Amino acid sequence: MKYMKKVVDERQELEIMKIERTGFWVLFIALAADILLKVLFFHVPVRNLIGEHIAFLAGCVTIIIGCAKRGLWTNYSVPCAKDYLIHSLGGTVIFTLLFAGAMALRDARHLAGITLAFAAFIFLLMFGVLAAMGAYMKRKQKKLDETYGDD
Repeated sequence: MKYMKKVVDERQELEIMKIERTGFWVLFIALAADILLKVLFFHVPVRNLIGEHIAFLAGCVTIIIGCAKRGLWTNYSVPCAKDYLIHSLGGTVIFTLLFAGAMALRDARHLAGITLAFAAFIFLLMFGVLAAMGAYMKRKQKKLDETYGDD
């Protein structure tokens, strides 16, 4: 006897998955914003946000491992230097603005120099991580294509 009998067809299942995906991303972005605002602007100690960090990192790890196991990058691009550059620049701008705002509220000395060093570090870190992940994804996709590819 089945307790969990499926009562939806394929179309409905696809719609449910789209709704779940949207809900996940809304939750993920809201949680990231909550953590950033509390730490950077409201000076909440990081140790007081351990639950939020665990939930956020669980979402990050789930997405990264799930995509890496299947050799997936994005729906709209393939891993390449242009993609790494665009995403690294976008992330650098966002995180540098947040960092500069938080430092300005704390009346940091040498704000321009600190912000520039932070931006350079974040850009190099993001570009390096994306390049390493992109290389892994290319190898994984090639391996999967060889295994399951059409003859």
